[in-house]
Amino acid sequence: MLGEILGDYSGKITSVKVLPFDNAGQGVKYEVTQVGEFRGRLGCQGMGSNYVQVTADGTSTTKFYGVFTTPDGETLLMESGGMGVPLGAGRVKFRTTVTLKSAAAKLAWVNTTPIAFEGEGNFLTMEVKGTLYEWK
Repeated sequence: MLGEILGDYSGKITSVKVLPFDNAGQGVKYEVTQVGEFRGRLGCQGMGSNYVQVTADGTSTTKFYGVFTTPDGETLLMESGGMGVPLGAGRVKFRTTVTLKSAAAKLAWVNTTPIAFEGEGNFLTMEVKGTLYEWK
């Protein structure tokens, strides 16, 4: 069950890079770089890269690595992974589990808190929006 909302995310895709094909029929792999911010209990700004593997049916697996900074200058490292489902017209819905790490005493709680993210990306508008939840 998803619990407290930790932050709402709003991001802008700054680049998309198609990665080399390993084998024919394996689907498309690409890297999506974005900048954005979380607003809410976990307010921060940052950037990261999403590595996506799209299968023949249009579903995808995704792995994200990002670095975010709070208004007080504290750093959060984010890693997430999950699945995406196409919605049509350049849009995809995704859900991931998230691991956050921080050396800041004020943010020590993130190191042991299970977190989930659900959102939507739009390759026509180059926007990503979503919500970060504490996973209960």
